[in-house]
Formats: sequence, structure tokens, C-alpha cells
Amino acid sequence: MPFLRKITSSISVILFTGMMAHAAPAADNDKFDVVGFKLGMTTDEAQQTLRDYGADEASISISRVAFTYSDGVNHNHKTEDFIYRISAGKPVLNQDGKRQEDSIILYFSPPPQGGRLVGLQRLLNNEIDPITANEFRAAVIGKYGEPQGTNFAAINWKFGGGTQNCVSNDTKGMGISLPATSRNQSILDLVYANSGTGYLLDRFRIGRVKSLDQCANMLEYTIAAQGDMPATRVQATMIDVQSWVKAELAAGEEVEKLRKAAVEKRMGGGKKPAL
Repeated sequence: MPFLRKITSSISVILFTGMMAHAAPAADNDKFDVVGFKLGMTTDEAQQTLRDYGADEASISISRVAFTYSDGVNHNHKTEDFIYRISAGKPVLNQDGKRQEDSIILYFSPPPQGGRLVGLQRLLNNEIDPITANEFRAAVIGKYGEPQGTNFAAINWKFGGGTQNCVSNDTKGMGISLPATSRNQSILDLVYANSGTGYLLDRFRIGRVKSLDQCANMLEYTIAAQGDMPATRVQATMIDVQSWVKAELAAGEEVEKLRKAAVEKRMGGGKKPAL
């Protein structure tokens, strides 16, 4: 069934500036957090966690978006805006020509099922007092348990009930992509095939995936070092694919209702031609 690209093509940004056979059960969701941030948090909870995390107030940037739609004549109808993304960082430290930076980007689902944290990316650059790559790997495995996938640089956990990586075709189930804001991407672009005129909700980009229910929540740490080398650059990415997709589809349905109502209002209010 095609789903027209009402979301990615019509979004209007308003800026205020090797896989194992099983995944962790849904009951384990609460143990997966990144510096206190958990999937499913509200925007208010996430902003409080930003303060607990020690974000520099001046660094906090909140991006709000609204969906646009057309009644056939007026192409600038808009929904109410909502928080889509928050980025922030801790104060940068400088010592003897070396730097320590710690930043995070949070992504939230759209209404009517929105306002929940569905993706995040944390980037840690530490040249001042880094631990080794082995020590960092041991620390994250100690916190989250044995991973469902590993390679030379990355460690991947799957949880929340699903078992499949629905955003990467890696044979070991590694790799987490988040929608590219610069390309106006939607989570739907990462999950579903597209006919050119709309999303095909019965065809997934990843061939092994046959149902959205198979998609796992994921957390992945990528450490740009090995062994006893200093872990000066570390990236953590976490995503809830199912909730994000369902929220975007619900948003598309809501926008379609608004579009139809706007068309009916325009047609009902038109003047008959003078003949």
C-alpha cells in the first residue's frame, strides 16, 4: 500500500535557531539509557535530563517543525508546530592544547502520538584524559550486558521485543542510521521502499524484514580506537524504530484529514460563476 510522502515533502521547519538469535526482552528497556536519556521520554523529561547531564544552557537549540498541506489553491496550510529535535552540549574543556567535548542530539516523534524520545546521538571527543578502547568497551558491556552484535569498532544491543535491524543492511545487524535533517528525511525513508510516488508499507528496504514488529530498539556504541589505544572519539546512537514509524504514519493520516477538511471548506465556500 503506497503512503504518499506528505511528511517528508511537506514538512516546514521553523527553527528557534554478527547478530545473535535473540534480543533483550521488552522488560529490559529501562536498563538502556545514554547518560540518563531513555527512549519514550517526554520532551519535558528530556529537558530536565539535559540539565542533569550538565548541558551548557547557551548550547541548547530547540528545532520545531510543522506539517504543511494544500487545499488545492492555498498551499501553505500548517499544523501546529511541535518539538522535533533538541541539541546541546556540555561546556568545552581546553587543557594544554587538548579539548574535551560532549554533545547530544535528541529526536522526538510527531503528534498525535508524539512528544516522545525516539532517537538520540551522543558524541564524545576527549583528548584530555581518555581511557583505552578496551576499558571503554568493558565499561559499556558492564552497564548494558552482552551485546547482540560486535565488530572491530562497534557494539550493538537490540531490545524492546524485536530482533532485526530495520535501518541497516549489514549482515551482522550492525549500524544505526538516523533521518538526515539536512535532506528532509523521515524515518519512513530509512525503513520502507519507495515507488517514487509514495512509501510501500508492505515492502521494507531491508530484505530480511517482513513486518514492522520485527524491528528492534537498538543502542550502538562506536569507538574509533582499538585495544590499548586511547578512546578519544566515541559515538552512541539509540533508536526506537517501531514507535517512530507508527507516530509518523499517524501524523500522515492526521494531515490527510486536515487536507480533506480544507478542500471541502474551500469547495463549499466558493462562489458560483456569473453566467
